[in-house]
Formats: sequence, structure tokens, C-alpha cells
Amino acid sequence: MLLEACDVTKAFGSFKAVDAACVTLEQGDILGLIGPNGAGKSTLFNCLTGDLLSTSGNVLFEGRDITRLTPEARARLGIARTFQVPQTFEGMSVLENVMIGAFLRTSHRAEAEKKARAVLERVGMSKLADAPARSLGTPGRKRLEIARALATEPKVLLLDEAMAGLTQREVQLAIDLVRDIHRSGITLVIVEHIMEVIMSLASRVVVFHQGCEIARGTPREVTGNPAVIAAYLGTRAAKAAAGHTPIELMGGPAP
Repeated sequence: MLLEACDVTKAFGSFKAVDAACVTLEQGDILGLIGPNGAGKSTLFNCLTGDLLSTSGNVLFEGRDITRLTPEARARLGIARTFQVPQTFEGMSVLENVMIGAFLRTSHRAEAEKKARAVLERVGMSKLADAPARSLGTPGRKRLEIARALATEPKVLLLDEAMAGLTQREVQLAIDLVRDIHRSGITLVIVEHIMEVIMSLASRVVVFHQGCEIARGTPREVTGNPAVIAAYLGTRAAKAAAGHTPIELMGGPAP
């Protein structure tokens, strides 16, 4: 088992944002996490990456208990992530932003720059290396975050709504990039509201609602699950997802 979350709970006072979540990840998986806004997906992400410490439960990585480790310590073990809102360093260049990720593995500037340039080439941003990060639009910022995460040489990459706000064409380009990343041997966990992305990429899906898991299975299995349709998809959206219609589901059930 590469990554395992066992009965992970995150409470804020009496409110449980995540309630006894159990998620397993094998090498080579593409796991999708879906559910309505506020379902607990990003909170679970934060517990996996160390940005939040769980109230109870355990997170294991390659058999090691990492539940209380810092985000940097987990990154050094091979866990990288992106954020719903891209965390770019506005006053730095695109290249320098990616070098920050590369410095996790080396203290030498020349080596970090070489690695960063290679990653930018890989994600199709080499021509923007010297551009200020503040000049990028939403697609560029999201791709830059992926590049910085890749520069840390992750074993597992967690993508938190990496395609939200993109056009249909941009979504397809992003799907192609994620497929390329997966082919390179990186295991993926994807939180996404765009069902086309989940249907196209995920081999397994876990569905959350009000902090609890309500279903798991293949993408087609969960989109046909009555509990998922009632809590999240709605009949129209479930049919669209089954037909790979590019529909974005941002909140409650569709009609």
C-alpha cells in the first residue's frame, strides 16, 4: 500500500468536516474524490498532506505513520499537492516559482534551475520561464502549480480542483498533461467537480457527503449509485456523466 488513511476525522469544535474517512492508494492509481461543496474533500486532502492535523485516525505512507509529520516532511517523503486557489509567488518569475519546488531535493541553485527548466519544458511552459508569475492567467497559474509540485519529485501528486475555471479546450489540455504525469509513474489523487475529468482519468472514485463517505467504486458505478445521485449528481447530471458530457457540478443536486 502506498498511501492509507485510516478512520481519519477532522473536527472543528463540534463540527466534523471529515468523519472517519478511509482511503487507500496503490502505486499507479488515479483516485478521484468527489462530492458537493463542503463535503470534506479538501479537508481530507489537507490531512493527507499535513496542512491540517487530523483530530483522530492515522495516515500511513509506504507503511510509515506520518499522521503528525509536517507538510515539508511529507513532501520529502514524496507527497506533493496543488491548491484550489493557486499559491504563486507573485514577485518571482515562473522559473523561480518552480525552482522553489526543486530546492526540496537540492541546495545547489544551478541544479535547481536545470530541474525547473526541464519541468517547465515538460508542462509546456518553457517559453514563459522568465515571465513574472503575476502575468499568468488562471490556466497558467494552475499549470505552474503542477510544475512546482513535479519539481519536488513526488511519488504521489494530489490535485485539488486543478481544472476549475478552465475552458473546455483548457480542460482537455490539462487532462492530457495529467495522463502524461501518470504515465511517468506518479500516482494521483484528484478532487474535481468536472465530471468529464473524473470519468476520463480516475480508475476508482470515493464520494463524500457531509464529511462521510457514501460510495466508492469505478466512475460508472458511482455515477449510477442512488445515494450519489440523491446527494450530489441529480438525474440529469448522472446521465451526462455516464455519456462523458463535460458538466461541472459545483454544489447540490442538479434537477
